[in-house]
Parts: sequence; C-alpha cells; structure tokens
Amino acid sequence: MTPDVTARPATAAAYPLVEDFLTRYEQGPGALDEFTGVPETDLAPTLDRMRVLERPFAVATIDDFLPERLYQDVLRDWPAADAFAAVTGLPGAAPTAYIGERRQRIVDNALAGDGLAGDTWLRLRLALRHPRFVRGLFTRFAGTVERNLAAPDLSGLDTANFKLYANLDAGVSDALGAHVDALPKLLTIVVYLDLKGAVTPDSATRWGTALYPAQAGDVQPLTFTSNADHQAVHQLGFAPNRAFVMPNAPDALHGVLGGEPGVQRRTLMCGYWLTRPPAPAAS
Repeated sequence: MTPDVTARPATAAAYPLVEDFLTRYEQGPGALDEFTGVPETDLAPTLDRMRVLERPFAVATIDDFLPERLYQDVLRDWPAADAFAAVTGLPGAAPTAYIGERRQRIVDNALAGDGLAGDTWLRLRLALRHPRFVRGLFTRFAGTVERNLAAPDLSGLDTANFKLYANLDAGVSDALGAHVDALPKLLTIVVYLDLKGAVTPDSATRWGTALYPAQAGDVQPLTFTSNADHQAVHQLGFAPNRAFVMPNAPDALHGVLGGEPGVQRRTLMCGYWLTRPPAPAAS
C-alpha cells in the first residue's frame, strides 16, 4: 500500500523535530505495508471538528470520532474478557506504583509486529496509523510536541512506533491513577466506547478524564497517585465514540476517577511513540 500523505506544511521549518519524527513515522508504522487490500477509513476530516482546551494543558475532544459502522463493529468484535490482563506495572514505573484497576489487551504494536487479526481490527489499525491522519494530528499540536521532543531524555531515541490497546476499566477504586505519561509517548488518543452496568447520573463525569494542575518537573512521568490527592481543573465527560486527544507534556497530569461499583468502561487507547529499535532476536 502506498499511502497518500498530505504535502508537508509550510510551517515544517518551525518544528524540525516534529517533521523529523513524522518522516520516521511515515517510513515505519505509517508505511502500512501489512494493510494491502484493507479498506481505508479516513479520520483526517474529524480534525476539523476537534474542540481544543488549552488549560491546564493542551487536550482536545472529537465527538463521533469513528464512523458508525466501524464503531459498532468494534463493540461487536470486542475480545473476550479472558483475553484481558490486569495492568500491574508499566515500563519505567515503580513496581509498587499505584495504577488503578485497568485491564488491557494489545491490539497493535507496530514494531513488534503484534496485532489483532480480522477485518474490524485491521480497518481500525489502518485508520489510526494512516500517515495522512497522523500528520494532520501532529501538525495541530506541533508546538507542544516540539517542546517535548527537545527534552534531553528523548535525545537518544530514533525510532517511531504505534501501539493500540483495548481497555477495560471497572471496580470500586480509581480506574487509572493521576499521572504524567512517559515522555517518549508523544501523543495519545483514547476513544471512549461505552459504559455498561449500574450507570448513574454521575457516571459520565467519573469515567471521563480529569485534568490536574502541575508544574513541569514537579511530577515524574509514570508516578501514579490517587485522584483524590488532586483538585481537578477540568473534568472531560465520557460520551460514547468520543476521542480524547492529548499531546504529551511534562505538566500533563491526568487520571480517570471511575470507582463506581457495577460499572464497566470500554475504551481504545493508542499512542504514537519515539523509542529505540527492538533488540535483535537471540540466535
């Protein structure tokens, strides 16, 4: 498959690190070699409907993000419950970190060549990895991403990657503790799918995403704490088929309250990464 990539923006010279990442991305996960013959879903037009919030840090939402047919197909073809594993630790996080009650299933890891097969998952992976959509997305947040890429901790990383997870959040404690993402995860999209069970009038608030004030350097990435320890500046509400978009930054402190007995939240979470190439397989 030869992707139809939009022309380089005239502002590319102002964001050389972003442009370098996108070039690497288009030669890696965005090359789409494994998707020959898969029908394309163009998500780039959804960016025109994106609602951006600048405080306490840059985030955005896009309602009706996935085309209705693809959205319904994802719900229909959702993996069985026993395919999900509890998130008990994350690379870079302390082994005893407070994380929450998330369970997840890998849908796509471009570098590892790992992903769910089947028409629905191939169409979804192709849509979220397509370089036309990714370039448009990164261009909208180029200033934030450029500042993140300039961090010394990222200077030795030279490989683009894409990861996509199916998530289940449920239980009586936080779904996901307050945290700043690992800085090599340059941008995140969480697609809210649905809430099931004993949903209450407060559920849309509790199962959205809480945004907390923080100063760069005050919170180390992947240091998870209880949401109750923070006062939210903004609470983005849950809505079915709403995308939560967040370019990463050192002050992007966020979490998911959850904590409603008998309620389950289903989401997709994808990340666009700058990382190291995978280690060669042992001979």
